[in-house]
Amino acid sequence: RGGGKMPCAAPREIPLPSSHGVGAFHKESGGVGSNRAGADYPSNIVITSKYTVLNFLPKNVWEQLHKAANSYFLLISFVMFLGNKTDLFEGTVNFASTFATLVVMMSFSAVISALDDRHRHRADAAMNSQEARRVVVAATELPAAAPHLESVEWQDIRVGDVLLVKGEEDFPADLVPLACSGDEGTCYVSTANLDGETNLKIKMAATATQEALCRSPRPDGDEASG
Repeated sequence: RGGGKMPCAAPREIPLPSSHGVGAFHKESGGVGSNRAGADYPSNIVITSKYTVLNFLPKNVWEQLHKAANSYFLLISFVMFLGNKTDLFEGTVNFASTFATLVVMMSFSAVISALDDRHRHRADAAMNSQEARRVVVAATELPAAAPHLESVEWQDIRVGDVLLVKGEEDFPADLVPLACSGDEGTCYVSTANLDGETNLKIKMAATATQEALCRSPRPDGDEASG
């Protein structure tokens, strides 16, 4: 999940629409509309780590044996073992010395891999636990049902949720802007954390949702939302 920063633009009030407005909103009963459409899609959990506690040892050993040097010394150790322990041929060198060296080298590589993967787990946890603001509509059919915002973690967001993103906050790449506080629904997004480019990119919300969700500018506003 990549994204960028959305700098503040000219502030404009973006109201939370009613349950009969434009867009799909998460209902407290657990659905978008009458059911939860996002349940049919993968979750929003980010996983960049390679291992778990259960699969680390077999997966890491399997990966290391794909290296030609490790496979070669394992084969040599096996041949030396046959020479030491069977009557097929006479082994002159103890297999334990070569095999022990291989085990030490692979163990060292495994420790490095485990430390790197622990950093990935921590980065994933930090990303997944970031706070988001989701628009929620009460589970009622009354047109006057007032939407409100609830704080959720990014990992709990599903397809079809409507979120409020303020200026200078991260705007993930898999979100679609429905309305922006800039003129005519424009906002400026920095993608420096993705491609290193510092120039701002102009993004625009769809005209229909922009007109349906935005009101006139408020004189005392001091932040942008989209």
